[in-house]
Amino acid sequence: MRLEVAKPEDAATIAEFYKSFTQSGLVDIKVDRGGNFFYPYEIQSDKYLTYQLKNDEQLDGIASFVIRDVLLEGTVQPVAFGRDLRISPHRRAVLGWSQHFLPAMEEIEHLFGCKQFFSVLSFHDIQALNAFVRPRTLKRPLPRYYLFRRLNLVSIHGRLPWARNPLPHLRIRKGSAANLDALIYYIIQKSSQKELATVWDAQSFHDKLERWKDLKLEDFIIAFDKNENVVGCAAPWSSGGLQEFIPMEYSLRAHNFRQFLKFGKTLGWTRTLTKPYSRIKIEAGFNFKYLNFLFADNADIFESLLWKAFDDARESEFLVYNQARSEYIYRRPRHWISAKMPFGVYSLQHPDKEPPSFLHPTNERPLEMEPFFSL
Repeated sequence: MRLEVAKPEDAATIAEFYKSFTQSGLVDIKVDRGGNFFYPYEIQSDKYLTYQLKNDEQLDGIASFVIRDVLLEGTVQPVAFGRDLRISPHRRAVLGWSQHFLPAMEEIEHLFGCKQFFSVLSFHDIQALNAFVRPRTLKRPLPRYYLFRRLNLVSIHGRLPWARNPLPHLRIRKGSAANLDALIYYIIQKSSQKELATVWDAQSFHDKLERWKDLKLEDFIIAFDKNENVVGCAAPWSSGGLQEFIPMEYSLRAHNFRQFLKFGKTLGWTRTLTKPYSRIKIEAGFNFKYLNFLFADNADIFESLLWKAFDDARESEFLVYNQARSEYIYRRPRHWISAKMPFGVYSLQHPDKEPPSFLHPTNERPLEMEPFFSL
């Protein structure tokens, strides 16, 4: 078996291979990226590599590394995010990838100067956790996975009838040239308190926004206090078919939740989930509305931003955002109908190296992870 770097003309073939895998969990899903497998990477960075594991001309596995400049331990440095590892289930492919994993990381480190690698794993993905986080044997040449942070992917599906906006008179405006400088200053101040943050000055903000397809300054919702200081912001965004999460089958627990949402919709409380492929034999994706650039000074401001984003979204859409376990102000409001999925952000380390200092328990800084990039 051989490892090759994918080229742009391989995008359609890799997308088809990627879609052939079903991710198990409370909802079994397939991910469809259409004809451009690489587009989510292009939003994140200009630097990325996708490796193909091939047996002759048969594609048996893929793995990608996206290199981003981030704030880590107070300094801007390039780090690599491992994404979209998919290996055919037969033994030959699994053993083949295990032989190439560390050499691929070493090549990324040499090409891009990355000293640190990260990956995001769902705690519902038992197969991946058993294979990488808690392997049966340590003899295979695989990196060590160290848990860096826990986070929840929170989805907002509706409001109970007695829910009230905690700050109904809060000044919330759309982004514009008039408030751009204040918005950038606020995001820089908030980002400086987080690990893996991708904005540290005005230029990094503009670079990030420029790469993000169909996300404009006018899409931001910005909260102001009585002194016209920014106290919160969010950028609701839909992926617009760039990456569709198709529900194939619901577990009993997820099915019951979907039925409850159907009942709540008749009362005007909720928005429903997409029907599974197993029932209608039609591939239809979830209607996510991602909350990016999400920052708030307190829980009431955060909930008021939720009210604005939820009311502005289409009736078929529900909100999705990431909440680091240590950031209590972003916990699900009690009077909203919501769900959460637990994820872990892991640091990947060579087995011969000592764990880095940022993994020490004294480092309690939360992290930044946009919801579109953690799935």
